[in-house]
Amino acid sequence: MSFPTVSSHFVSEKISAVRWLPEQLQQSDRFVTGSWDMDQNFVRLYRLQSNQYADTNVDFVPRCNDKVAIEGDVTAMEFADKNTLAVSCADGHLSLLNMQRAVEEDQLQRTARSERLHYFKRTNKSSPCTDLSVYGGDIATVGEDGCVNIMNASNIKQVKRTIEADSMSLLSVCYISQQQLVTANRMGVIRILDARASTAAQEKISIMVGSKDEKRSNFVSALGTHPMQHHILLCGTEEGTITVWDLRNLQFPASYLSAHESAITDIAFHRNDPSKVFTAAEEGEVWMWSENKGIGDRNLQDGKSAWLSGDRLRSLVNVDGVLTRIRKAINSFDMNGPRLICGGDTEAVYLVDNIF
Repeated sequence: MSFPTVSSHFVSEKISAVRWLPEQLQQSDRFVTGSWDMDQNFVRLYRLQSNQYADTNVDFVPRCNDKVAIEGDVTAMEFADKNTLAVSCADGHLSLLNMQRAVEEDQLQRTARSERLHYFKRTNKSSPCTDLSVYGGDIATVGEDGCVNIMNASNIKQVKRTIEADSMSLLSVCYISQQQLVTANRMGVIRILDARASTAAQEKISIMVGSKDEKRSNFVSALGTHPMQHHILLCGTEEGTITVWDLRNLQFPASYLSAHESAITDIAFHRNDPSKVFTAAEEGEVWMWSENKGIGDRNLQDGKSAWLSGDRLRSLVNVDGVLTRIRKAINSFDMNGPRLICGGDTEAVYLVDNIF
């Protein structure tokens, strides 16, 4: 059995988002980062190369191949296809970047920038675009103006639909299917929206995350869905708890779990092995939650996710610290097979090999 190995690489930028480039037949050795809170922010394209220094235990080191300057902070990044990256920014715009793979030097180029998608109507000032989600060729963005904008990656200048989803800031968005998406606002209210319907035609479907203190709100800081069972919705919160919803039954949460001591900044199932869930937190931690399939639970043997097990959840999952005591926020991570890449406010990226 191989044990996880962690290497840190200084990049001189606070990282708000990081993503592996998708590869079909091999493990990816390229990733992109987006920065925030810098005098000039960039999206950078890195490629792993063999470490030439034999006196270290690090096999690979990242090398920046190209970069594109971005107006404002990068708030989210997702791939619309294997070569097209959607990037949302704090100035209320969306950009598309194209990756050109090469033997020596990969290239990164901005191919499109949307009109201003998010703004406050009363003052006409730009509103930060806080998150985005991609399904097929469609891209959905949310912002502090409470609106959802849906467009196709083939033409982001033309907005297919704008939904005035909320009266307060939206912090997260996630597609459930091509027709449905969920949004989460600063009060912890999650709304299920029909991507095909106008604002007036939307059904009033909303749920809330749990809170340790019933007298205060607990906003959702990250959303994630099961890669094959899209009705399983993970909600990471500002107080470090995880609320799990089965979207087929909205009467009450499927599970509730106390996790980190600070706000959860990212949460996701592993795409290839959804028995594992990863969470990142502001206190500088990344944890891996693994279903304990060796205890003879019949529901797990039948393919039911442990995350729908209610009060029994804690006994059905094991948790391991992948990164600990970083002391500054880990803002984003992404998985690619047994390899994990993380970025945050330490101005470094962390490469974890053999995570399982």
